[in-house]
Amino acid sequence: MASSEVISEESDKRGKAERKISYMTEEGHGQSIKFSPFSANRLAVAVGSDFGLQGEGFVYILERNDDTGELDCLLKIDYRDNIFDVSWSDKDPNIFATSAGDGFVQMWNLGNKYPKVPTHEFKGHRKEMSSVDWNMSKFSDSILVGSWDGTVSTYDMTSQWPLVKMTVSDLIVYQAVWSPHSAKSFISASSDGVLQLWDMNVNPPKSSIYLSASDEELLCCDWSRCYPWLVATSGSDALVKGWDLRNYSLPLFINEDHGQAVRKIKFSPFHQTLIASGSYDHTVRIFDYQVTNSSIEVLNHHSENVYGVDWNLHKKYELGTCAWDSTVQILVPECLKEA
Repeated sequence: MASSEVISEESDKRGKAERKISYMTEEGHGQSIKFSPFSANRLAVAVGSDFGLQGEGFVYILERNDDTGELDCLLKIDYRDNIFDVSWSDKDPNIFATSAGDGFVQMWNLGNKYPKVPTHEFKGHRKEMSSVDWNMSKFSDSILVGSWDGTVSTYDMTSQWPLVKMTVSDLIVYQAVWSPHSAKSFISASSDGVLQLWDMNVNPPKSSIYLSASDEELLCCDWSRCYPWLVATSGSDALVKGWDLRNYSLPLFINEDHGQAVRKIKFSPFHQTLIASGSYDHTVRIFDYQVTNSSIEVLNHHSENVYGVDWNLHKKYELGTCAWDSTVQILVPECLKEA
């Protein structure tokens, strides 16, 4: 049974109480978490059965109750296959997209009469859909998806088939992320350890940077909201690396603190040099590469692989995480409470 819990914690010597919010899903294991771009209190969590290996998938739309501080489930969506990622539209607060294990991408509308039925299903891939990212509305209303078939595609509402489909790797594309600074650029991370920067201003689109970022699988990547030239990568080597796209012969920084593979990294939207990372070592780590390459805080609030990490766009330094322990955690890290 789904449940929510608010845990009070002492934040400083003055005894000011800070709260960590925990929510346990009914079934399945957390794959991805995203705060709404419209509301400080709403988030979506993608969940997969059997650790994402087989079976059904679920999406939980959670809302924080202002009176109790707890997370309430507004909607639980059941899907025929595992759900691996979720992304909100920043044009409409009711609309979000998901990527699934059956090779389809879904669009959902919470304002519909039947919100548990997708309004669109996008086709065109042969294997699991690993990631989905909605472009900023100031640029376009298109969706970027990565797949285990080694391709990245874009979709819009005009067709169920890809607008553009690009072969990125002979292996798996684990994540593709739109640039927050340019309408036609994205980065991709693939299992051959390669980070690529793609330029869609040319036809056909081409990779303008091909960077061997790791000798092992590259599981995730992210783009700084502050600097258009700064991206980060991580993966099976457990190293979080930063790259200056103007000169990428060597990493700008390397964090070596995780003990196992890193599944998700996210730049803070409020701080230029702050990053959160979630790992198979069951921890979430916070570090500021301008201060030190070591973690400034280690969060041990999960007991299984951490798959989802996201910053709240409306509450400064509030972090959301989800993991294979079937819990969702919302908190402000101790190191940032006085920031």
